[in-house]
Amino acid sequence: MIEIKQIQKIYTNGKHLTKAVGPVNMDIRQGEILGLVGESGSGKSTLGKMLIGLEAPTSGTINYRGKPLWEKKKYKRIRPGEIQSVFQDPQSSLDPRMRIKDIILEPLLGLPGSERKEKANPERLRKLIHRVGLKEEHLSRLPHEFSGGQRQRIAIARALVTEPTFLVLDEPTSALDVSIQAQILNLLKELQQERQLTYLFISHNMSVIRYMCERVAVMYKGDIVEIGITKEIFENPQHPYSKKLLSSVLSVNGRENRSYAEIL
Repeated sequence: MIEIKQIQKIYTNGKHLTKAVGPVNMDIRQGEILGLVGESGSGKSTLGKMLIGLEAPTSGTINYRGKPLWEKKKYKRIRPGEIQSVFQDPQSSLDPRMRIKDIILEPLLGLPGSERKEKANPERLRKLIHRVGLKEEHLSRLPHEFSGGQRQRIAIARALVTEPTFLVLDEPTSALDVSIQAQILNLLKELQQERQLTYLFISHNMSVIRYMCERVAVMYKGDIVEIGITKEIFENPQHPYSKKLLSSVLSVNGRENRSYAEIL
């Protein structure tokens, strides 16, 4: 679905150059959940932002279904709403002045009129709200009236309203309590299977990556140092940085710390 070739992102501050990403080569296969893992500052989120149009690559190409996403520093949407995202902090990613109904329907403003009308159908909205675990009465409320987990459910509904095929999930559970994390992870897994979605799942939590992803790419200082089947990387990591990440893994239920060898 997505081919990333020699992608680089370099920030310039006067004469000082800072490499954030790359060069990176990576493919994302249709229908898979690909994990992107690394510590803070490794370049994970920057790579995700280049996929959704928030950051322009310095060089290299990103092809989506064979067509470039970037041309001459301009983001070329294949179809409005085809690629969506869920961000880390649902409190800051939801406009505090907007009602939940308006937040969820806002992405439809980028669609043609007839498609916008169809996707904003009240019955369709009702089904979507129920599917993510919310109620119709929530639609008239403001974000501050909800818990963190409920706000992330709102953000997921907003991402799904355009019927995307590819989602970038940037640390979607790291701001939530551990007990709520499991609920949101299960919801995301179910939705991926029901809707045949493709995910890039960005995280620093190896347990979450292990639970969610079929393949994983390990990022270190802007470079992909290892990529492969999740089970194989957990059982036999090759790169020293991968071994370091796996040396102490917090289990997904949050009850215990064990070495990665003990949880295999």
